[in-house]
Amino acid sequence: MSLFQHHQKRFTNKIHKNEQIVEAAYELFLEQGVESVSIQEIADRAGVAKGTFYLYFHDKDELKEAIITQKSNELFQYALSALHQTGITDFEAQIIFVIDYVLDVLEHNQEALKLISKNLSLGVFSRQVNDLFSDRRVNIVKSLTDAAERNHIRLKNPEILLYMIIELASATCFSCILESKPLEIAIFRPYLFDAIRQLIRSQQLPVQSDADTIEPDLSEEE
Repeated sequence: MSLFQHHQKRFTNKIHKNEQIVEAAYELFLEQGVESVSIQEIADRAGVAKGTFYLYFHDKDELKEAIITQKSNELFQYALSALHQTGITDFEAQIIFVIDYVLDVLEHNQEALKLISKNLSLGVFSRQVNDLFSDRRVNIVKSLTDAAERNHIRLKNPEILLYMIIELASATCFSCILESKPLEIAIFRPYLFDAIRQLIRSQQLPVQSDADTIEPDLSEEE
């Protein structure tokens, strides 16, 4: 076996064990709640030694953040995949569809919502996510920018816009879904979508015309 093949095998095994730990912890967290689950239980469910856990995660809090980051990013992956099958081309409608899809999934998976809590934006903006997830993460910001460009829309800052939209949806819908407070999610949705549309419009820049892009002739007149 060459040095490269040996390294690749070790890296593949590392990813596999990492995923075992993450999936085992995710199942246990949903079943029992984060506080009730011990690291030993996670290791047992994952089929690894307890010491192996600490090769990948410093503690349970770091593991929880990694899980939230991975699972919330997966939500956006599914939402974008579903969007691509709809044929929706309008930019605002695309954003509304993605947010609506994510909320619908969380509404029907409330245990997952309790785990993710109001941290939905971690799946897009976390700087601490384990590198082993990077090959499976979707660059949501790039997807947003590309969609805006296809609609000839210029945004002041796509990353900030997306952050505001996700934080708005995550923070306001948590209680609506779990407790129907201050009102049921079905009633709240139209208000949320109107607010998202206003956010998008507030962050748009004027469309440049061809004349705007022509550089002036700065040569001196003879």
